[in-house]
Amino acid sequence: MQLKIVLLAALSKGKPLLLCLWGLDKRLSAIGRNACAAIEMLEPQQRNMVKVFVHGWGFHEAPFLVEAIKYAHEGRTIDEAISACTKIADHHFCFSNFLTSATVKKLLKWRPGLFEQGFNVEDDSFIGFGIPVTIREEVLDEFERAGRLMNVQLKEKSMSALQDAEITRIKSDLKPNERITMILCNTVGRPDLGYQYITKMKVTIA
Repeated sequence: MQLKIVLLAALSKGKPLLLCLWGLDKRLSAIGRNACAAIEMLEPQQRNMVKVFVHGWGFHEAPFLVEAIKYAHEGRTIDEAISACTKIADHHFCFSNFLTSATVKKLLKWRPGLFEQGFNVEDDSFIGFGIPVTIREEVLDEFERAGRLMNVQLKEKSMSALQDAEITRIKSDLKPNERITMILCNTVGRPDLGYQYITKMKVTIA
């Protein structure tokens, strides 16, 4: 019902609506399930104004929202925005995720299915999750994408060392003709660490 209220508020402007979701399968996320249920509660004419884009990359909505907003500002259609977002999700999207061992242990209890069986992490360590930073030819399905959200790339004893190691990995992943066109840095409670990381990337990856 809460999502229905949000949808009705957005639709009151008389314009079509685009929802960006991680996934629709409730085993991955209840958000997709609840969003679909809210859409079904709308009147038929209202439902026809709502389109859903499923990217499959966990809670990394930001790059797809940025792209969709850009297309909206340019006066492009929702279908054109979905096409552009799909291309990013299928071939261009990459991520790095830095977590403390304490946070990883909480996630392991909350969503054990995202980790390989027998996965464990040392206390007082810092873990870097991510996928290769390159243009992918292979298109991964929703569950394959979910399976790579907790793909461990690096383990270090400090956040600074983890940042340095991840930047080295990113630089080695990029092919000679590839460039990073956009970086979005989300931080929870420590924007200084995000600023530090981006500053290092600017210096190291030209």
